[in-house]
Amino acid sequence: MTDRERALHLLQRIEREGLYASLVLQHETGFVRTLVLGVLRWRSRLDFVISELAARPLKKLDTLVVEVLRTGVYQLLYMDVAKYAAVSETVDLAPKRARGIVNAVLRRVSEGHAPEPRDVATRTAHPPWLIERWTRAYGAERASKIADANQQLSYPDVLALAGEAPPDAIASTLVPELWKLHGSSAELDRARFHPMDEGSAVIAAIARACGEDVLDLAAAPGGKTIYMRHRGARVVANDVSIARLRPLAKHHDRIVVADGRRPPFTRKFDVVLLDAPCSATGTIRKNPEIKWRLRESELAAFAKLQRELLDSALELASQYVVYSTCSLEPEENDAVVNGRHVDATPFVPEGARAWIDGGVLRLTPESGADGFTAFVIRR
Repeated sequence: MTDRERALHLLQRIEREGLYASLVLQHETGFVRTLVLGVLRWRSRLDFVISELAARPLKKLDTLVVEVLRTGVYQLLYMDVAKYAAVSETVDLAPKRARGIVNAVLRRVSEGHAPEPRDVATRTAHPPWLIERWTRAYGAERASKIADANQQLSYPDVLALAGEAPPDAIASTLVPELWKLHGSSAELDRARFHPMDEGSAVIAAIARACGEDVLDLAAAPGGKTIYMRHRGARVVANDVSIARLRPLAKHHDRIVVADGRRPPFTRKFDVVLLDAPCSATGTIRKNPEIKWRLRESELAAFAKLQRELLDSALELASQYVVYSTCSLEPEENDAVVNGRHVDATPFVPEGARAWIDGGVLRLTPESGADGFTAFVIRR
C-alpha cells in the first residue's frame, strides 16, 4: 500500500467509524499523517475548490471520488510535492469511471486555477455556525484568530516523567515539565515521556495547586491524573469507561470505574477535578474531524450531563472543585458554573495567567495549546 493509498484508507475509516484522528494517527509519521490531518483540517475549503472546478455540487459525486479529490487538491495547494506525482498518483486512486473528472480538476489546480474564498468560514475551513458563535462569544477578531490557529500543523506535547527533555523539543511556556515536539511521539519511551496536550496539563496543574488529595472524577484517558501524581498529589482516578481507563492502569493503581453522577465514594476529597465530557471545540487543531461532526443542537445535551456531574463533584469536595472543559462554548462553561467560582489566578501556572479573563482561565488555540476553559469553585 502506497502512502497515498494508506492516507485515503485512514480518511475513509475516520469517516465511516467515527474515529478520532489523533488516535488513528498516533503511530503515523511524515506524509501520511500530514495528508490525513490536512484533508480533515481544510475539508470545506477543498470542497469549495472541487465544486467550483468540477462545476457541479459535491453531492452529485460519489463519496470515494470526493475523498480522492480532497487528497489531490490538498497535496497541490498545501504540500511540497511534485505536481505531476500529486496528479497522476491521485488519479490512479479513483475508480476508472471517474478518472476523467479527477484528472481535469487536479490539472486545473496544478495550473493555478483554484478559486479563493472570501468569507471567513470557507477561508479557514470551519462550519459557518461555529464562526458565528465564536464571534458572539469572543468578538470577530479573536474568532478569526481561533479559526486560523486551528488550521496550524499540530504536533504532540509530552510530560517528562523522568525529568529529562526529549530530543528536538522545546519547553512549554505555559506549564512546567511539558515539552513541545516537532514530530510524532511514536518513537519515545513511554516509561519516560507521556503524551498530553499543554492545555490539559494546565488544568491538571490548577487542580494540583488546589490541594494534594484529589479525585479526578472523569479521568479518562488519564493524562491529568498522571501529571498530578507526578507533581506529588494523591489521586484517585474515576471514569465510567473501563476501556478508556485501561492505558492509565500501567501508571496508576488507584482507579475506580463508575458513573461520576453516581460515584461509590464514602468520603470527601480536598479537591475534585471535573474535566467534563464536552463538545471538544477547543481541540479542533488536533482533531479537525470534530468540526464536521458536531451539531449546534448537541450542546444542550452536553450541558445537561455537565450539570449533573458538577452537582456530584460539589458533594464530594471538601475544599475545591476545579471544573473544566476542552470546549470554547459558553453553554458548557459559564452557564453550567453559573457564577459559583472564585478567582482562579492564584492556582493557574504563571505561564498561563495571560489567558485569565475575569478570574476564569480561557485558554484558546492561538496559545499553541488545545483550548480549555477552567473555573475554581470553593466549597
